[in-house]
Amino acid sequence: MLRNRRVSLNGLLPGVLLLSALVLASVPSGARAQTLDIGANVAVPNSVDVPVAEVRTDIDLTTPATATGTLDTATFQWSDLGCMGAVKLKFFRRQVDTLVFLDERGPFDSAGTPTQVTLSPPVQVQEGDLIGIARVANCGSPATLSGIVSAGYVGYSGDLTGNVSLSAAQVTSGDTLAVHATGTAVESVARVLPAAASTPGNFGSFFKTSVQMYNPWTNALSGRFVYHPAGVPGSSSDPILTFTIGVGQSVSYPDIVGTMGATGLGSIDIVMSQPNQPPVIVARVFNDAGAAGTSGFTEDAVTPDGGNGETALMFAGSTGFLIAPTDTARFRFNMGVRTFLSGAFITLKVHDATGAVVHTVTKTYQPTYFEQQSSDTFLGYTLQPNDVIEVNVSGGSAVIYGATTDNTTNDPSIQYTRVVFAVL
Repeated sequence: MLRNRRVSLNGLLPGVLLLSALVLASVPSGARAQTLDIGANVAVPNSVDVPVAEVRTDIDLTTPATATGTLDTATFQWSDLGCMGAVKLKFFRRQVDTLVFLDERGPFDSAGTPTQVTLSPPVQVQEGDLIGIARVANCGSPATLSGIVSAGYVGYSGDLTGNVSLSAAQVTSGDTLAVHATGTAVESVARVLPAAASTPGNFGSFFKTSVQMYNPWTNALSGRFVYHPAGVPGSSSDPILTFTIGVGQSVSYPDIVGTMGATGLGSIDIVMSQPNQPPVIVARVFNDAGAAGTSGFTEDAVTPDGGNGETALMFAGSTGFLIAPTDTARFRFNMGVRTFLSGAFITLKVHDATGAVVHTVTKTYQPTYFEQQSSDTFLGYTLQPNDVIEVNVSGGSAVIYGATTDNTTNDPSIQYTRVVFAVL
C-alpha cells in the first residue's frame, strides 16, 4: 500500500483510479449499467472496528450505492472465523443528518476470508444508499482497512433497526469497513452539469443554461434531468424532466432550468438506465442580454465516478488550483462546489502572487450538494489580483470551480479545479 506519497497526476489519473479500484473494488463507469455496488471490497484488511459495545452497528460512508437497483450478494471480512450468527448486514439512506434504516439481512456466520452470503430476498436500494455491518454476538469483530484516505464509517451501540442521527454517532472513524454487496442496476447518474442557472445576476445580467444532446448509439436513449437547487442537499422531490433521443437524433433546451419549471442557481444530474452510453452533451452558460445578444462559455458535463480520464472530479487525497482574476475591480469572481454521493471535506489555502499562504479555510459538505457564492463570501477573504487558491480534498469528492465575469459586459468564463497531485 502506498501511503503519504505526493504524486503528479499529469497523464497519470487513470492509474490512480485503477489503484483505488484494486483496493476498494470501485466500479468502472463502463460497467455501471449492469452492476450495482455498495461498500468496499477490501482484499486485505489490517485492523478491526472500534468496540463501542459488545453489540454494535457500523455504517460505511466511503462507498455509497453506485446506482439504483437490487442487491443479491454480499461479502464481508471478520476478524475470527466460525462465529455463529454473529453478523448482520444493514442498509440506510442518508437524509441530511439522519440515516434512515431501510432493511437488514442475517444473522450470518463468519465462514470464510471473505465470507460470501446471499441476500434473500434481494434488497432494493437507491443510488447513494449506505451499507452497514452489525456485531450481534460476542465473537470476532468487523474488519477494516486503515492507513488510506477514506470517508470512513460511523459506529453505534446496539443492533440498529431504526433511524439514527449521523452527528450522534459514538464513533467516527477514517478506516474503511470491509463489507461489500453487489447486484443489478436499474439506473444511475451518467453525467453532471456542476452549475446551471435561470436567474438574474449583478450589473443587469441574466444567466441561463442551454443544453444540446445527440445520440450516437444504435439504440434509443432515455433518461431524465434532475435539478438540485443551491444551498440544500439533493432530494427525491427535486424537479425532473424526462427525455428520449432516437438513434442519430438530437434534442435541445434553450433554457434547461426554466424548461424544468425552476428558477435560480443549482446543478443538474443526467440520470440514465444506460450510463455507459451517454449522449453527446453540449451545455452553455450565458448572459442573455436580449436584443444585444448573449455571451458565455461551454460547460463540461462531468463523469461522476471519475471514469473516462475525468480530471475535474476532485477525490479524497487530491490537490488542485484556481487562479483569481488579473483585475479584481474589473472582474467579479464566484466560487462553486458540487459534491457527489459521499459529500466532501475541503481545505482551501490562498497564496498571494509571491506564493505565501495568506488565508486558510475548511469546509464540510453534505452529499449531492451545490453552492456558488462570491469568492469573498466563499473564502471569508478578499482576493487580490493573481492570488492562487489551493484546493485540497481530504474526504468524499466534488467539482470545485471558479467563475470570472466581466463587470462591464457580463461576459462569464469558468475554470475547474483539476487534479494536479494526489496522496495515495
